[in-house]
Amino acid sequence: MDPSRRLPKTSGKDLLQIVRRLVISKEPLNHATRRSVDELLMLPPIRYYLKSCTQRQINAFATHASRYFELYHPSGCIEIAHTSRYSHRTGKSELCILATRDLAPGTVITELKGSMANLTEEEERELKYTNLRNSEVRRDFSVIHSTQIKKNHLFLGPARFVNHDCDNNCELFREGRYITFRVIRPIRLGEELTAHYGDSYFGRKNCHCLCETCEKNGRGG
Repeated sequence: MDPSRRLPKTSGKDLLQIVRRLVISKEPLNHATRRSVDELLMLPPIRYYLKSCTQRQINAFATHASRYFELYHPSGCIEIAHTSRYSHRTGKSELCILATRDLAPGTVITELKGSMANLTEEEERELKYTNLRNSEVRRDFSVIHSTQIKKNHLFLGPARFVNHDCDNNCELFREGRYITFRVIRPIRLGEELTAHYGDSYFGRKNCHCLCETCEKNGRGG
C-alpha cells in the first residue's frame, strides 16, 4: 500500500453509465463483465493511471474491477448497501451486503469474491487499531488472520463488505483462487449476509462486538 500514490479521478457519471448497461445486460456474466471492464479501461483517467504499469499490473487491476462489476449483473443475488451500525465507533461510512432474493442453505455466493494481500508490520499497525475510544478495538474490519501461516492479511474485493455477526448466516468458502461465502441457514430477501470473524476478534470473547445479535442479547460494545 502506498498512501501517497494519487488515485485516478473518474467521472461518477461515466462509471454509472457502465454500471447501468451492465444491470440491464442480457449477456452471460463473463461476457458482460468483460465488456464493462474494457469500457472502464478506456476511460481517460484510468488509461493515464495505468500507463506506467506493467501488463501484469493492468491485468490485476482488471481482475479486481471485474469482481465489483459482477455484483451488478442481473444474475446476481446480492447488493452492496449502507449501514450505520458501526459509524459511531469507526467514524466513517460503512457498507454491508444484502440479499436480493431468498437464499437457501448451501448456496455459494459466487459473485461475492475476495482475496488476501500480505501486510507489512507497519501497515498492520496502521490498519488494525483505532484511538477513537479504545486502543484495543479494531477499526478496519478488512484485516483478517490466517491461522495456517499465523499472519494477518488485508482482505480485498467486495467480499470484505460482509460484516461479522455472532449468529452468522454465512461461512467463508474457498472457490478456486478466490474466497467467497456459503449460506449456512436460510436468508430472506433484504436480510444482511454475515460471517463469523472469530471468537475474540473484537476484544476478549468479542466484548466490544457491535453486531445485531450482541445488541439483542445486551452484550458487546
